Amino acid sequence: SEPDDLFTAIEAGADTFDCVAPTRLGRRGGVYTLDGRMNLMAARFRRDFSGVDEEFGGYVSENYSRSYIHHLLRAKEFLAGTLCTLHNLEFMVRLVDKIRTAIDAGDYESYRDEFLGRYYAGR
Repeated sequence: SEPDDLFTAIEAGADTFDCVAPTRLGRRGGVYTLDGRMNLMAARFRRDFSGVDEEFGGYVSENYSRSYIHHLLRAKEFLAGTLCTLHNLEFMVRLVDKIRTAIDAGDYESYRDEFLGRYYAGR
């Protein structure tokens, strides 16, 4: 499941979500960012001391670096999957909150287009 699935479900009238994707992705080192998905197992994160997604923020980004989580993943430490999962869950919850705010403000379509345009720009 990707963030665009949330938009599709909301447009179809869903208001409750249950998905294993954020946790499954997190256990393998994958994280959602405002600029798309990222896998922290990749060698390029070995010396990347920035947060997971500093613009997004959140507990994990503010307290752990990409390089530290990369190290944990390589060492097969369970904390790695926990941190990635926490980040992904916060990302999804906050995305739904922003979608709700956009709906209330009458800006849903423009928010959707802006978010998805950025999220998928690198693909």
